Amino acid sequence: MSLSTKSSITLDENILQIQATVQKVDSAIPFFNRFKELYGNPLWQYAIPMGEEDERDISFFVPIYKDNTKRIINTIWFFDLVGDTLRYKTITRDNDSICYYQQDFVFDELSCNIFGDESTAKIKFEASPQTRSWVKEYYDCHYGIIQWGEVEVHKELYCKERFVWKQETVTGVTDNNPIIGGETPIGGGGGTPSPSPDEEKKLTSNNLMTSVAEIKKMMKELGCDIDDVTIELGIECGSNARVSVDEKNGAKTIEICNKFFDYEYKDQISILYHEAYHCTHDRPWSNKERMSLDPPLIIEIPEVHMNYLRDYVYDLILPNEKQGYIDSWDKKIEYLNCPEYYENEINAYKSERITMPNVSAKYNQEREYMFWKNSILGNKSSTMYNHQK
Repeated sequence: MSLSTKSSITLDENILQIQATVQKVDSAIPFFNRFKELYGNPLWQYAIPMGEEDERDISFFVPIYKDNTKRIINTIWFFDLVGDTLRYKTITRDNDSICYYQQDFVFDELSCNIFGDESTAKIKFEASPQTRSWVKEYYDCHYGIIQWGEVEVHKELYCKERFVWKQETVTGVTDNNPIIGGETPIGGGGGTPSPSPDEEKKLTSNNLMTSVAEIKKMMKELGCDIDDVTIELGIECGSNARVSVDEKNGAKTIEICNKFFDYEYKDQISILYHEAYHCTHDRPWSNKERMSLDPPLIIEIPEVHMNYLRDYVYDLILPNEKQGYIDSWDKKIEYLNCPEYYENEINAYKSERITMPNVSAKYNQEREYMFWKNSILGNKSSTMYNHQK
């Protein structure tokens, strides 16, 4: 099997390791010849990266092209590399989630990158990106143009949302059918140190469901009996984890979101404890409707938390642009939940900090920031909701 292309372009080191991993999977479960028959050949030299290469938290869009089709890309091989774990999925233009979140423009963008003016895609893209940033889940925004003949009839800024694509790799599929997708250790050369015990225990989308019994046992030992709580992979959730409650019977579910799998094992257990605490200690909400604030509330963020936002949340933003993002995304509050919402969060973070002190420096800063922010908004919520009565 050959995964090479005709291009002489030097490929990214991560792409070379992904190729080696795909070859290893193909050796164990032959699939690549059938893959090419169904979809075409991967054009590795045109892969688009999104993420933090130095920290091995990076995704790649690899276009797949069939020679007997029009000059357009209709299939993407999406690879998500986090540490030494590679998750991948074959995604076609008609994918329901990709279309729902209006991310199908990426197929047109890749078509333009490869075929230029000969692309038969509906949307044409400007050659250089308008912005390249790490803000929430947005990356690499380009202006796309739709033309009628030579006349420009529509121009819009399109931004790739990494979370939407990553979520497609957390569906429970395994290498039993690598044509569809799966999860596997990344290939590489010798000299790699043996994983630590915590790394070996790290929860992944593949081992989560087989770990549920052990998770519940661990939470019970920590004082949170969640034997009657369902634990499952969340769908279309952007946090690390969350609790949902069935309005009919009150049954609780801890939904594990895609971001959860990017945390260290000790952070994962701390996050699970936080959600288990919610299941066993939360007070009912007095009001499920959020309060709209007009004008918005502007909060002042202490320097210690500003450092967290600058260093971890907006780390890839240009230094002179970070403040603008913090002002828009973090300081400006346009909605408030009821007081019980914030009280529940504060209590969960308090207990989590005491019960699970041994977490990574990054996650410790994250939860300290969230504890502070919920405290500030909780006080404001109590004032605003009591004023309404």
